[in-house]
Amino acid sequence: MTSIPDISVITVVYNGAHSIEKCLQSVADQEKVAYEHIVIDGGSTDGTVDILKRHADKLAYWCSEKDAGIADAMNKGILHAKGNWIIFIHADDGLVSPDVLAKALAKMPLKVDIVAFPVLFGSLGNLRLHPPRPAGFWTRFKLGMCHQGMFVRRALFQRIGVFDTGFGICMDYEHVLRAVSAGASVRVFAEPAVAWMDDAGISSRRDWPSLRTRFLEEKRAQHLHVTSLPMRCLYFFYWSAYLPYRKIRSMLKDKRAG
Repeated sequence: MTSIPDISVITVVYNGAHSIEKCLQSVADQEKVAYEHIVIDGGSTDGTVDILKRHADKLAYWCSEKDAGIADAMNKGILHAKGNWIIFIHADDGLVSPDVLAKALAKMPLKVDIVAFPVLFGSLGNLRLHPPRPAGFWTRFKLGMCHQGMFVRRALFQRIGVFDTGFGICMDYEHVLRAVSAGASVRVFAEPAVAWMDDAGISSRRDWPSLRTRFLEEKRAQHLHVTSLPMRCLYFFYWSAYLPYRKIRSMLKDKRAG
């Protein structure tokens, strides 16, 4: 590793002993790229810390201490990051191949703030490709890209701030809306698939209480960055229809499963 890495990989974990080692190894295997790996543990009690100690020589920084949630832990990682680009690969995630960071870096434009690539989503052995959606009008309604495939310039965090710790799930969506509102540039690429992400994470839950919590956070993020009265009115009609629709859809799915 060089003293000024191209990419900082940040991993947030809490009681992730069942998965963290695969994540750590997928980062440690990276070749032909200057990177650093930072791990922020929330005070795990399940053996995660012992695993981190075994891998400490491959980590630029790690700590294990209580935090105020996922966004707070991610912000701690940003504070210690030195790379030009930052990507978040959490304990249940991993990089798909040893050369994927190098391949992604080779495609990154010089004057772009956020670059997004596809991710593989699901359980290992049953992964589905999720390509990113270009930033534009529809970003005002849904993020359209996964943070496991998203590289953000460290300079952008310095310019517009880090994640809002008031968000427990949609902190990445709020940050992208904030970035776009501030004039940040975004590019998406159809390949390579950068990471795989497990479908058991908090943002992937499909029960109605979890979905409702996520949707209400999306709504709050949108209203924080609404740009006009017509857009505010559009949000009103959108959420008036979308929340009941998703609730009915979730109830029907539960009924079929039962």
